[in-house]
Amino acid sequence: MRKYFLLIAAIALTFAACTKESGVGGGTNNPGDSTSTPGNGSGSNGGGKTADSVVTFTDLKFSLTPGNESYGRAFSSFKGKVYPDKEIPDTMGKYIDVFFNNFGANSMFFASANDATVDLRIPGTLTTLVRNYVPVDTFDVSAFDTIMHASTIKKLTIKTDDQSFATADLPLVVFFQNGFGKKGIIKVKALSTDYIIADVKVTY
Repeated sequence: MRKYFLLIAAIALTFAACTKESGVGGGTNNPGDSTSTPGNGSGSNGGGKTADSVVTFTDLKFSLTPGNESYGRAFSSFKGKVYPDKEIPDTMGKYIDVFFNNFGANSMFFASANDATVDLRIPGTLTTLVRNYVPVDTFDVSAFDTIMHASTIKKLTIKTDDQSFATADLPLVVFFQNGFGKKGIIKVKALSTDYIIADVKVTY
């Protein structure tokens, strides 16, 4: 389903389709981990400093529309912030974990910030692997709130799957692995007229 919308977006925006990273590594052009103390922003935790720590961000709001001045689409776990489109600093590109796309009630998905479906050009972005479709028998959404240790998240298999989800599927979870190899889970909890509401847990 998402591939259809990806094609439309690519044509409409006159972007060339990019090659997806299909492995579980963080992309061949991505650097090694250099983010030892994340969560400098508005996250509920102050940032992890041990090998088995998890940083949790709650009630993040991802805009359903481009250009919203109050809500953003680009999320950085390093800053614990969802940036509105016009407020993404040029220096933050490599720290953008995921970008939220909305192509209608039946086609929403998170993507790497350098994905062909993203209608913004953000300098310095790295490739994030995003798994939008996670079956219940793989990971039940109710298990998200019980995660206390990074070892649980590190075991997850994460590949870019080019899938999408619908509003009827909420609540649900999305897996990602950012350009520094850090894995995380997004729990999409609810939908309003302007944004979706999500919690995020990231390993550090």
